[in-house]
Amino acid sequence: MNEQEKEKMLELLSDKAVFGLTETEIAELAELEKNFPELNDESFDRAAASISMINLDTSERMPAHLQSKITADAERYFAARQSESPVAEEEFQKTFVFEPKRSIWQWLGWLVAALACIVLAVNIYTTQKKLDELAKATPTPTATPKIELTADQEREQLLASAKDAVKFNWSDFDPKNPKNIQGDVVWSNEKQKGFVHFSNLPANDKTQQTYQVWIFDKNQKNPVSGGTFDVDKNGEVFIPINTALKIQEPTMIGITAEKPGGVVVSDLKNVVAVAKVTA
Repeated sequence: MNEQEKEKMLELLSDKAVFGLTETEIAELAELEKNFPELNDESFDRAAASISMINLDTSERMPAHLQSKITADAERYFAARQSESPVAEEEFQKTFVFEPKRSIWQWLGWLVAALACIVLAVNIYTTQKKLDELAKATPTPTATPKIELTADQEREQLLASAKDAVKFNWSDFDPKNPKNIQGDVVWSNEKQKGFVHFSNLPANDKTQQTYQVWIFDKNQKNPVSGGTFDVDKNGEVFIPINTALKIQEPTMIGITAEKPGGVVVSDLKNVVAVAKVTA
């Protein structure tokens, strides 16, 4: 009968720690505690608490003020223990040494708590391992490479986007000595941007000369340089116009052959082609 009552009490203690008891079960447990007081300890409660903390987030640090208070309380406690008389310490040691051994049922709760700690450690390890594997498996996002447009594509984009963009064909500067340059020039005064296009401009010797773009403006005494360029071989070329001064009322765009590196002011002795800008 006693063994059955012990088993019943252990069952009630386990249910109390995990699920809670009804009023009838609480009364039954109270009666059994009178017969087996040695079984009523906190082992089951500690085990249940340990298991419930398996998935508890422990990443948050203890508040500084709480940590300071616990440290101060611990220092006061141990200082008081050291000031106690040797007799009191000896009695404490005796009490500790000759404390009655716990029953196998009392140690059961501690065993469950230890197992819960092992489960917690394994859970943390496996979770971290899965996160590491996921991080390795997830490809690192790469930036979308920027597409560089060619001068030809930028020219077409300018024609499509600039409302004031105009295009004019090249003509010979000296009809008596025609060079028959084919191509055109595109210019947007609003965007201060343009391109020259040639299909049969002769290749130049870079050590002897370079080509230079000039923009004639009603408001400028001298034509404004639009940059220099070289032609490596005969064929179609597209060159952007780069000017440091703002063009207000362009009337003509010309190409000259100049010394390597270009010039600030051209004498216009070697004009290759011109394109008249008309409204």
